[in-house]
Amino acid sequence: MSWFRNPCGRYRESIRLLASCALPGAEKAAVESHLAACVACWKYSEEIRILTVPLDNWERSFAHIKPNETVQMRWSEAVRAAGRSQPVRRLTPYRIFGALWRELIWPCRRAWAGMAALWLVMWGIHVHLSDRQLIAVNARPESAPAIWQSIEEQRQVLAQLLPPANSQPIEPPRRSHPRPRSERLVNWKVG
Repeated sequence: MSWFRNPCGRYRESIRLLASCALPGAEKAAVESHLAACVACWKYSEEIRILTVPLDNWERSFAHIKPNETVQMRWSEAVRAAGRSQPVRRLTPYRIFGALWRELIWPCRRAWAGMAALWLVMWGIHVHLSDRQLIAVNARPESAPAIWQSIEEQRQVLAQLLPPANSQPIEPPRRSHPRPRSERLVNWKVG
């Protein structure tokens, strides 16, 4: 589907290979004929050529630069060190915490700091509101007896509406516990 929107897209890789002189002869003729017909691809090939010309001449440009002995020794030591196997280190809580810090917390430190700030704000609001509620409850101690009196009146009204419980209390129905599969009887009918 993208071929319909960008018909020149299939030529882009071939243009890059043409700029690096790595395109086979048969494809080279097809790409060059496309470049002659398509202005957008021709501009793209010119941009690629501008970038690749300095890279083609890098040997001539940097031929006068020779590494000294210390640089050569450092390179050879780096190559030798890359070939050596590293000893396996013991896993300690310090190493685990360090790895978690580098992989999880440090890359997202701003997000973690934002969440910590949000939690502090929420905790401050909670403390502030809970202090207000305690002050409100302690400010009106005279309302507690009125509440108990209201509850007692409601019990009396309920006792008048319900019939007296002279009979024995009814036992709740027993729940049947299903048997495990291993104890169930299985009737296999064959035939």
